[in-house]
Amino acid sequence: MSHHAPLRSKIALLLLGALCLPGAKSGCGSSESNETLTSPVQGVFTILERADGRVDAELVLINTGKAKGFIDGATEVAVRVPGGDKVTLELTSPGHYTADSELAAALTYAAGETYQVRFELSGEEAGDREGGDFIAVTEAPDLEPAFEIASAPEFAGDTAKLTWTPAAYFGLISIYDAGGALVWRNFDFQTPDFDGSKWARLKRASYDLGVDVFKDAGEYTVEVCVVNKVSDFDTTLSADLGALSGFLIGRCAPPKALSVAE
Repeated sequence: MSHHAPLRSKIALLLLGALCLPGAKSGCGSSESNETLTSPVQGVFTILERADGRVDAELVLINTGKAKGFIDGATEVAVRVPGGDKVTLELTSPGHYTADSELAAALTYAAGETYQVRFELSGEEAGDREGGDFIAVTEAPDLEPAFEIASAPEFAGDTAKLTWTPAAYFGLISIYDAGGALVWRNFDFQTPDFDGSKWARLKRASYDLGVDVFKDAGEYTVEVCVVNKVSDFDTTLSADLGALSGFLIGRCAPPKALSVAE
């Protein structure tokens, strides 16, 4: 036997133990929790109230099984808002289903109230979850977001640091260039690559921006949205959603301009 075998066994036990921690969708060892680990359907839901009062909703669907890539075949994609109204999300780009309050007036942000997102999926994209229950629920946090550029880059290619309040919540960070194009985001789905490292980029209270963020001199706009997060094996995510799924909801602070020198 290889001398690495005992180490591999210990690692396997540690991983299994991590999946059995409190907060799992169901008890460790139950058929439901074990099946959840195999679901290829990963759904990440985001609802944001922007600083100008506009509300955006987005569902990103990715298959991590045999039919790898964005999922375009979901139907009946909708968010149920407080009061019971359903707002339909439309496929606007590969794997991205969206809605906004400018076109759907019922899509509003109500602090302390519960939102539900659900969809239907069949065929190869659903894998063995065809006809399953794809549902996520969370509560909109009551918060007034604010952020600071605690350490600005002194020149192109320098590092920076952002801080925000309330510090107990997570920060979704977006950086735009002078033309308004998105140049960097800490939680990004421009490609269907998805693993646990994406969730690790969501931090509370502060974020250190690396040298690749402001790599060119120029004018930038920084936006920070402060959100509540449910993910992994939370009971507010249905068992037919894969282990990388989650739900983010919150408000965005007014953006800040930033000039980066040569």
